[in-house]
Amino acid sequence: MELQNLVCAVTGSGKGLGKAIAEKFYAEGAKVVLWDRSGLAKEVMASLDPSGERTLYVRADVREEEQVQQAAAQIAAKFGRIDVLVNNAGISRHKPLAEMTVELWDEVIDTNLKGVFLCCKAIVPYMKEQKRGKIVNIASLGGRSGRNVGINYAASKAGVSGITKVLAKELGPSGIYSNAIAPGPILTEQTRQYPPEVFEGWNAGRAIIRDGLPEDVADLAVFLASRRSDWVTGTTIDINGGILIR
Repeated sequence: MELQNLVCAVTGSGKGLGKAIAEKFYAEGAKVVLWDRSGLAKEVMASLDPSGERTLYVRADVREEEQVQQAAAQIAAKFGRIDVLVNNAGISRHKPLAEMTVELWDEVIDTNLKGVFLCCKAIVPYMKEQKRGKIVNIASLGGRSGRNVGINYAASKAGVSGITKVLAKELGPSGIYSNAIAPGPILTEQTRQYPPEVFEGWNAGRAIIRDGLPEDVADLAVFLASRRSDWVTGTTIDINGGILIR
C-alpha cells in the first residue's frame, strides 16, 4: 500500500474529488481526516470506517483561521502527526465581468485561495516538526487556460498554482513537498447538473474520448502523497484528457 499509516487530511471531502481522494487514500492504507463545513464528509467517514480507528471527521470552514487552527490541533491530538494535506475545498460562482459582484468575487477567492493559505499555515508547523510532509493543492484547467469559468474562479486557481511554487521553494529544505493538480472537466455531482451540451463544450478538443472521473484525479493524488513522488515539487500537473496540450 502506497500510503500505509500516513495521516492524510483532505479538505472538502464530502463529495466529488475530495470524496474520491479520501476513499482512495484509505484504500492505500492511510489514516484519513475527512474535513468539510457541511457535514457530508462525516457520512463518508462512517461508510469507510465506522470504528473511527483510521479516520477522523473535522468540521471547519477553511475561510476561518480559528476554525482551521482548531482542526489542525484536533488532527494532531488524535494521530500525533500530519503527513499529507490535500487542499481540495473549493467553489465556483461563474458570472461574466459585467455581472460579477464583489460579494461573488470575495466568496470564491476566500474559499479557493485564502483557504489554501490558512490550511497550509496551520498544518505546515506540524510537518516541519516531523521534517517531512506533502502538500497537494487542487488547482484547475480554468486557472491554466483562461477558459470560460469566471474571473473569480480562474484567478483563485491560478493563485493556487502560484502558492504551490512558492511553498515548494520555501519549505523544500524542511523536507516538505508542494505540488498541485489541475483537473479539466470531471464528472462529479456538480458537473452532472449542467446540460450535457455544456459539459461537452468544456471538453472541446479533448484527445482522449472518455470523460474524466474523480478516480483519475485520486490516483494522481496518491502518487503525489507517496514516496514515489520524492523528486517532484513545485509543479502543477495537468490532468484533462489532452484538452490542454502545449
